[in-house]
Amino acid sequence: MILATATGAFRTVAGASLGLLALAIGLHLGKVAAEARAWHGIVRHAHPNDRVAFGTTLGAFAGATGANAVLPARIGEALKLGIVRRRLPGSTVPTVAGTIVLATVIEMAFALAVILVVLLSGRSVGHIGTPMTLVRSNPLAPVIIGLGLLAAGIVGFRFRRSLARTGVAVARGMSILRSPGHLLRGVLGWKALAWTLRFAAVYCFLLAFHLGGGLWVVLLVIAAQDLAGLVPLSPGSAGTQQAALALALGATVGTSAIIGFGVGMQVATGLADVAAGVVAVALVSSWSDLRALLRRHPARGLASA
Repeated sequence: MILATATGAFRTVAGASLGLLALAIGLHLGKVAAEARAWHGIVRHAHPNDRVAFGTTLGAFAGATGANAVLPARIGEALKLGIVRRRLPGSTVPTVAGTIVLATVIEMAFALAVILVVLLSGRSVGHIGTPMTLVRSNPLAPVIIGLGLLAAGIVGFRFRRSLARTGVAVARGMSILRSPGHLLRGVLGWKALAWTLRFAAVYCFLLAFHLGGGLWVVLLVIAAQDLAGLVPLSPGSAGTQQAALALALGATVGTSAIIGFGVGMQVATGLADVAAGVVAVALVSSWSDLRALLRRHPARGLASA
């Protein structure tokens, strides 16, 4: 059984359309660039007195994306923070961290919108069935969510003094929230473009691996990716992403085809991210900078700033 599944997955990968695969990778890299541009808008607004070049934020963002593709727990965010901090003398670690937090929150809002569309659609999702029926049949789900929020509140209260000390600098990193026009044009517009490119890339990946499917299948794939990314214990959420895809698409697509598609798409995007990240970091940072940044934990940097 395992051998047959592995053989089927290999055939799915081997039979991929190279033209569509190249197009999907190009769209994916375009998405990364659009996301970097959205973050650039946040960073530039937080540092009005500094000349922030897009090449700096693009290099930092692409480098972090490449690092996250091969390192667990999103360690690449430390690289992103460090590069911008070193290239902007007037910045601080909490301020740059604030820009990263705001960009992450906006990204999560877009992801939550996709997940809600899937949950509220009333359509069956793979072997799960109708999501809302599943939630109603598991009364412990709201309790678990409530306990999670309570735990977050307790942690926030416990470290309230440390948060207060860094709060002003972090708020500076989120200053664009006080300028709705700049937020809309300089951030949300680019973020919407990034998500459009992401939808197009996933659609092309589905066609490249001969899975087909329309907008609903694209929504399922993206929702599965986002849910798997909630706990980034492995590089690029490898393993958890394939499991989530199997749950979401299992009722309509064979297991071997899902594994082949999931592994093939993740390897393709991962290699593209790493290649782009290496080039980007080489352009904006020295290798000694890279080694120093990866040795330094971002939380320790916040505490010492």
